[in-house]
Amino acid sequence: MRVPCSFRPLRRAVVTALLGAAVALPAAAQPRPVEIQMWMGLTGQGGELLTRFGEDFNKTQSDYRVVVSFKGQYPEQRAAAVAAFRAGNPPHIMQMFDAGSGDMMQAKGAVVPVSEVFRRAGLQFNPADFIAPAQGYYGLPNGELLSMPFNVSTTVLFYNKDAFRKAGLDAEKPPQTWPQLIDAAKKIRSTNAAACGYTTTWMAWVMLEQFASRHNIAFGTQGNGRGGLDATLQLANNKVLERQLQTLVDMQKDKSFDYGGRSNDAAAKFISGQCAMLTQSSGGLGAIERDAKFAFGTAQMPHWPDVQGAPFATTIGGASLWVFNAPNRSQAEFRGVAQFLNYLRSDKVMTEWAKTTGFLPATNSAFKAMQDEGFFAKNPGRDVPILSLIGAAKGENTNGYRFGRWTEIRDVFHEEVEKALQGNQSPADALRNTERRGNALLRAFERTAG
Repeated sequence: MRVPCSFRPLRRAVVTALLGAAVALPAAAQPRPVEIQMWMGLTGQGGELLTRFGEDFNKTQSDYRVVVSFKGQYPEQRAAAVAAFRAGNPPHIMQMFDAGSGDMMQAKGAVVPVSEVFRRAGLQFNPADFIAPAQGYYGLPNGELLSMPFNVSTTVLFYNKDAFRKAGLDAEKPPQTWPQLIDAAKKIRSTNAAACGYTTTWMAWVMLEQFASRHNIAFGTQGNGRGGLDATLQLANNKVLERQLQTLVDMQKDKSFDYGGRSNDAAAKFISGQCAMLTQSSGGLGAIERDAKFAFGTAQMPHWPDVQGAPFATTIGGASLWVFNAPNRSQAEFRGVAQFLNYLRSDKVMTEWAKTTGFLPATNSAFKAMQDEGFFAKNPGRDVPILSLIGAAKGENTNGYRFGRWTEIRDVFHEEVEKALQGNQSPADALRNTERRGNALLRAFERTAG
């Protein structure tokens, strides 16, 4: 049938409107991306980069939207996450430092092992893809991983080469032993090459946990807490630990050592040039590279040469990524979590993370990729933390620790050591009191978790 000419414009308008509606309908019906909340405990360069990784992942697909946010330092973040879990709305992913692993392991029902998360999502995942110290620290006896290693670190010694030269020291020969470090610190002070010879960040992490591993010292029963909730601390009458604390007390007298606080504040003393040597996380390298106005070097953590077998490997530090459960958490959300974690463990992300921050590549393939491109050959010293973790001798006490309420026990150690540094008690008393107070916290944790 022929359509009268007068009706043709009307028909065209109707057809156009219908076609427009047909085109618009799929867009309007398109589902919103599943939101994945990740809480991190990093600020500064590391926090900025991790936030950007979330944004980069969002650009690769449209099914999920990752939101990375800072919720306070690790202890504060953990407390907030526990409260959120009890309220039924925890984050999907939480970055938690090594000291919180014992508490997280006992949070039954609150966390889902990362190996299971990948299995639910149908994604291939092999814990052996991660470097052995990380796999061992965050793994279960059956080989599965509880959390995914991410910002992996260990303690290293940073030193100011300019201050070494000014003091008449060989800038290419950093101290390897504590006697050598003491001598270098005193020479730096006597020549006024720097206002202080040596300082350290994270006193408990460096002078207890890492120091004990470096000398293969057991500072607790049950394999330093890895074997059961009934573990106890063994610090009293430990002559090697006592000597180390006494050394710091004695070095204070001429500022060969200068205490920089319980956390990372001492790094500023090194970066400003005030202190010539610093023990810190290898992950602190990025800030030093960016802000220090002098030539610096990196060396392994010193050891006492009279301790049989030393130096042993240092132990793992940094943090891993834990996945939270929730009553109404959907399979789509868990798939999104797995997809994002899969993105974070890619060689592309892991290598950029390690190169930029100074944290270690957490996977074997990322480490090999950096080797193959000649990164470590072109950047002397960047392989120091890897060699300290993997290349040094292993012992029965170099696999890390796993105590509950360890964040609180660290604070107890800090309080008691500070009293010794202030001359209010002996190093032996500091260790004895830490053991007594720490064991009370462990028994309280055993009652609530066991």
